[in-house]
Amino acid sequence: MIKINLLPREERIKRREFKLPQLSTVYLVGGVALFVSALLVTGFMQQQKIRSLNGKIAAANEESRKLAPQLAKIKEITREREEVDRRLGIIADLDRFRYYRVKLLNDVSTSLPANCWLTGFAEMTPNQFSIDGVAFSNYTVADIMTNLETSATVTKVDLTLAEKGKIKEREVMKFKLVANARPQ
Repeated sequence: MIKINLLPREERIKRREFKLPQLSTVYLVGGVALFVSALLVTGFMQQQKIRSLNGKIAAANEESRKLAPQLAKIKEITREREEVDRRLGIIADLDRFRYYRVKLLNDVSTSLPANCWLTGFAEMTPNQFSIDGVAFSNYTVADIMTNLETSATVTKVDLTLAEKGKIKEREVMKFKLVANARPQ
């Protein structure tokens, strides 16, 4: 629905009008100039910061280039030191167990009863070895097992093979033992 006011202008209800004060062109030009100058000063300061940071980056890159050979040398020395430490560790292990195998073989040889001979001795791991041999009877094989278990270096002895065999028309007992040893 359309409303039409037919009252003359003088009798109409006057609305209150809101008018902004008139800005003079001087204020307007001054405000724009102030805004533009603030932008220029900010831009100039940012450019100075960028130049300063670029200079610091260039100096850091130059120092990095100067130190690159020294860093390479340090890495090489570190690698060589690790290799020397590895080799020294191997030597220390060998030195620590230098007499271990000698003592082990001595204990095995003193544990052999009469009429028992070894045909093979092999180290399977540093703590485990196998013994192959021949004896005239089962009792002799049991004696060597008992003697080994009472020695200081051997902790456990297992019989893995015991079979009859012949050597020059003589019946013998072939055996294979697996034993664990205690490094000292």
